[in-house]
Amino acid sequence: MQQLSQASFFTVAVRPARAVYLIAEGSRAGFRRAVQEATTRWGGACEPIVEVSADGSLAGLDTQIVETAGVDGAVNVDVSPDHARATADSLGLDLVPIDDIDRWGKTRYTTHPAALRLSPSTVDGSNGYLIPAADAALWQTAVAGDLTAGHLKDLDRNLLSARRTSFDNEIGEAQLRGQTLLGRTTVSAAEQWASPAPLDSPTIIWLTRSDSVADCVGFWNMRALRSLRFASMPMYLLPEDLSHWSTWPSALHQALRRPGRFTPDVLLMSATVEMEGLDAFASRMGLRRPTDSGIRRFPDGGGATTRTEPFTYLIHDPHALLLFRREYGENVLVDVPVVREQTTLRFASPVPLKAVFSGSKALARITGEPLDGLPRRACVATLVGTNAFWHNGDLQLAIGLRPELRLEFRIPTLAAAATAVLTERTRSHVPSAKGMLGLGLLSDEALEALAEPDVFEAIRQLTTPRGEEIARKLQKLFGKEQPLTFEQKEFAAQFAGRSERTFRSADRLGHGTPQAALAALERLVGIGWAERGFAITCAGCGLTSYLPLTSGSSAGPGRCPACQTGGDYARTDRGLVVNYRLDGRVDHANDQGVLAHLMVIGALKQRYKQTWLLPGIDMTFDDGTLREADVFGVCDGRMVSGEVKMSGASFTADQIEKDIAIAVRIKTDLYVMAATSPIPAEATDLAAARCADAGIELLVLQRDDLRRAEVE
Repeated sequence: MQQLSQASFFTVAVRPARAVYLIAEGSRAGFRRAVQEATTRWGGACEPIVEVSADGSLAGLDTQIVETAGVDGAVNVDVSPDHARATADSLGLDLVPIDDIDRWGKTRYTTHPAALRLSPSTVDGSNGYLIPAADAALWQTAVAGDLTAGHLKDLDRNLLSARRTSFDNEIGEAQLRGQTLLGRTTVSAAEQWASPAPLDSPTIIWLTRSDSVADCVGFWNMRALRSLRFASMPMYLLPEDLSHWSTWPSALHQALRRPGRFTPDVLLMSATVEMEGLDAFASRMGLRRPTDSGIRRFPDGGGATTRTEPFTYLIHDPHALLLFRREYGENVLVDVPVVREQTTLRFASPVPLKAVFSGSKALARITGEPLDGLPRRACVATLVGTNAFWHNGDLQLAIGLRPELRLEFRIPTLAAAATAVLTERTRSHVPSAKGMLGLGLLSDEALEALAEPDVFEAIRQLTTPRGEEIARKLQKLFGKEQPLTFEQKEFAAQFAGRSERTFRSADRLGHGTPQAALAALERLVGIGWAERGFAITCAGCGLTSYLPLTSGSSAGPGRCPACQTGGDYARTDRGLVVNYRLDGRVDHANDQGVLAHLMVIGALKQRYKQTWLLPGIDMTFDDGTLREADVFGVCDGRMVSGEVKMSGASFTADQIEKDIAIAVRIKTDLYVMAATSPIPAEATDLAAARCADAGIELLVLQRDDLRRAEVE
């Protein structure tokens, strides 16, 4: 087994899977059925219900509600299958019919609230939690939850007791006291974290007229987004007319005696009651308008005081208070040795249970450094475990909910993860010719050297001119108006192929001071990328040749390697001149632009903690298209692809369009646009626009950025 480290900490949050219920617009039966299902599910009160219009669309606020809630799947209650599928797709969620909610799909990973130990079986030792009469007004169902006849019959009263009431005022007051059956679904289901941190807020009262579906759905979704752990946000749904409720407004006043951390005491809103009606209700409840407008908070000084009469109110939409990011779950920290083949976490469940049902399930969200570097792709999650998937960027495992939990999963290498992504997105993939050349030179020592001052410049000065370089020089000599002929290009290639590898001394390097050149050249020798030697100019054949500094050249007279004529090594009045020549692979690699690929990899390794990168890859897509990326891999969980140029001016519009198209096809998260010289602004602007359209992050690396890796 391959152990990654001595031990690592994992944070495991055990949570229920949550759904969004899709109902037809205005459907009273659909709303009631959704509530009945939610009442039997751990976390059910935190599951939104949205109305799908006749044309299959959602209101903008509903989309925002679903995204904020961070649900795991969609459940179709009574929407046409086509519209339900289109709605789920638009939300990026899997869809399951409500009759199959417990059989398949991610939404099945929950349990009945009766299993939760922190939920007493009764309100006071004898009375059950309230649900409305079977034919009660819809607002009562929204407040207290509901059960089908079958659900109620199957409920084990020793674990959780429920009773129906025919009195609407009982439902109204049960929500003040936390005595509804629906309230049991939030036990052990609070947020693990929230950002920005929610604050204690005024009591929110939503009024309904004519038992409106819009009011019931609106209130349900607002309550589904309230904070359960980090802030107090009481929310009540009430009918407009409470004239027959004899204990009101005193019952409400008792509930409003809260810590004085805010004003006003109450926020009123409704989808059906106009402002005059809201003001009239407030007057009947003994509420007054405050002297100040808007919500004010006193987080430090108000906690020791309690709000008292006269209580104040504003007519205000509170949704902005609820649109914070959150994740749900009960946490446990586990410290274990990490093994790639199988890592096992054993711990007591942070969700206390009083019963274990055969179908009790949950989701375990696992976070930890060994998982941070993995790409957030479904194909990578399957490498971790058959029941694993990503949700909001974190790994989730489907588990059976038990008092003692044992989680087993694998931690794939970044190479395996990247290969899985490529296998999913392409027909075939292999390192490119440049990639193979770069892999042969890739090492941490080499990347460090390339980032140092003058080293890359020294390599460029020692690189032997090849056919393309000579052709460019010929073209410059002839001028742009006289393109090279085929024969001239062939001549350049033939001449280049017969040239000897370039060698130079530090004094003649042609870049920087002799001292800086010497330091750079010796650095290359130190990593095996260059060798020292002497130069000899033969008096017999006239050739100037390079002789490596070996045992043959270190003793005896100099001798021309071409004709064996004796001669003197090049010297100055200070002594013999040491020349330097690149290793053949390095010489060829730089001629092909491969060392620039390695410099980009070095810069990325400096910026990101967990990386796996190739210096070139060929990909064949399902339609037969062959494409190449100069850099490909993974950086801190993000898939990376990019193009590297020796000259920034080589980034043409066509090149950029092709690069972004590649990134889109392999679902790249980060596109790297790199060159060893400045890239024109018009090119980076075009790349930025195309990346923004594709939802891809752009990283531009130019000459100074590649050097900067050495000092950061």
